[in-house]
Amino acid sequence: MADVYPVVAGTDGSVRAGAAVTEAAAEAVRQDLPLRLIYGFAPLYGYAGLDPTPPPDILQSCQDVLDSEQTRIEKDFPGLQITTEVIVADPSVALVKESAEATVVFVGARGLGAVRRLLLGSVSSKVAAHAKCPVVVVRGNAGNEKGPVIVGMSPEGGSQEAVRYAFEEARRRGCPVHVIQSQQHAAANYETLPETAMRSMIATRMDMAEKRGTEAFNKLREDFPDVEASLDVSMLHAVDALLEASNDACLTVVGAHGAGAMTAQLLGSVTHGVLTGAPIVAVIPKEV
Repeated sequence: MADVYPVVAGTDGSVRAGAAVTEAAAEAVRQDLPLRLIYGFAPLYGYAGLDPTPPPDILQSCQDVLDSEQTRIEKDFPGLQITTEVIVADPSVALVKESAEATVVFVGARGLGAVRRLLLGSVSSKVAAHAKCPVVVVRGNAGNEKGPVIVGMSPEGGSQEAVRYAFEEARRRGCPVHVIQSQQHAAANYETLPETAMRSMIATRMDMAEKRGTEAFNKLREDFPDVEASLDVSMLHAVDALLEASNDACLTVVGAHGAGAMTAQLLGSVTHGVLTGAPIVAVIPKEV
């Protein structure tokens, strides 16, 4: 008998963590899986002479948060199997470890004011970058709970795992999936180029990328004939195209790796950009 991996959600009692727990519960019901709630409390390192183990009253307050969330979820999702655990570890470390035996991990995101575009929030960004399973980062309510699942498809033919996950999730939710293929990198400055060999080469590259994308999309439509699907080739940057579409989506799906600098070394520049702006984002590792 195959192992049953739960839907895992981390919480600390905050509003956004609560939103992530609610989304996790709904996903557990959709997939007929148990829900596991954890509270990661970091050891008290850095305090000279102190035992790093949190005192019992702090651990009990963490458990109280979990108990409160369990009661709330049991009321809204009767019959859902729920387990809870306080884990003495940095929350991101705890969730990444949990991801090895989870179907999907849910975590709330915290923006940091004016630097929100640069700093996603240490827990959510670390979990999204290092988890072994899909991670759903919840920043707020879905743009449209009855809207489509949105997913970005790379012109180079990457992101297959993310696109397939989007089709699977659309099937589970009974909603359409909208695939966006951005041509912005290939098309950069294309309109301003003179009629030269360079312009012709870029046009050929764009046509080939669109053809590959259409072929991959049509193959997925064959694999998921029951899912309503559409493909849009956009000249916007991938981040802008996905964020614009996320305003009317129930979920935005991106791959975990890409090209870029700094945070993008682990997440990918497009993924990081979408995470800092879209309400609910599923980040899919290369192999799921």
